[in-house]
Amino acid sequence: MSRLLSLTYLGGIAAVAFLLIYSEAPTMETAAPVSVANNTGFSYAPELATALGLPADKASTLEAPLLGAALEVKAGIAGPVCLLHVLYDSSIDIRLPDAAEMHALGSNTDSFPAGFLAKPDKSIRQFFATQVGALSNRAMFRNGRGRLSAGVSVHEDKSGSYTSMPLAGYKREFVPGVGWLAMTVNCELAAHDDYTDASLFVESNGSPSDMIFNGFVDPSKMIEFRLPQQLLEGMRPALRAAAAGDREFKVMQQQRFTIFGAQ
Repeated sequence: MSRLLSLTYLGGIAAVAFLLIYSEAPTMETAAPVSVANNTGFSYAPELATALGLPADKASTLEAPLLGAALEVKAGIAGPVCLLHVLYDSSIDIRLPDAAEMHALGSNTDSFPAGFLAKPDKSIRQFFATQVGALSNRAMFRNGRGRLSAGVSVHEDKSGSYTSMPLAGYKREFVPGVGWLAMTVNCELAAHDDYTDASLFVESNGSPSDMIFNGFVDPSKMIEFRLPQQLLEGMRPALRAAAAGDREFKVMQQQRFTIFGAQ
C-alpha cells in the first residue's frame, strides 16, 4: 500500500501556514446515500450534559480533558469540508495565541460578514495572513491502528496517518469551564475503515516548542483529545460522501446535530 507525505504551503504576507497530510492513501468505499449522511455528529461527557442541559442518557464516558467532540460536514468553496470541533476542560494549560478567542476569516467565507470579502485590500490580506500564521501548527489529528504510546515523527508512524491545518477558531472559554477549538480534517482519513483510534494532539505551554511544526507527536509531552469511536463510526457515511466529492451530497439542515452516545 502506497504511503503519502505531502506539504502544501499557504503563502501569506506576514505568515505561512502549512497543510500536512501523511497517510496510507486508503481506498474509499462507495459513498453513502445522502439520506443517511448527517450534517453534524456530536458526542459529549456527562459533565457537559449537566452544564449545557443535554440529554443525560445519551452522554458518553470520555477521556479527560475532553468534554465533547463533534464532526461537522459543511459546504466549502471547493466542495464539502470536514471540521472537527473539540470541547475541553478550560483549566488545562493549552498553548494557544494570547487572544481569548480567534476565528479564521478563511473558515467563515460562507457566512456573514466574512462572506462579503470578495476582493479585500492589502491591509485586510495582511491581517488575514497574520491570523493564519497565529492559528497554524496548533493541533495535529491522528487516526490509526491502535493508540499512539510513544513519541514519533509522523512519517515514521506506520500505524497511523496525520493531518495538521490552521485552526478554524478557538475560544479559551466557550462557556465557564469549557474551552472550544476547531480544525479542518481530511475527510478521507477520518473515515478510514481500518483505523480504530483517533486523537487530536495539541501542545501545552510546557511542551517543547515547534513539535507540531516539526511533525513530531509525543503523548507524554502533549495534550491528547481522544475521540470516541462511536462518533467516527456514526459520521462515516457523511465523511465518505464528502471525501468522494459526491456532487449529489448536500449538507443536511433538518436538525442541529445527531448525538452519538455510548453504545
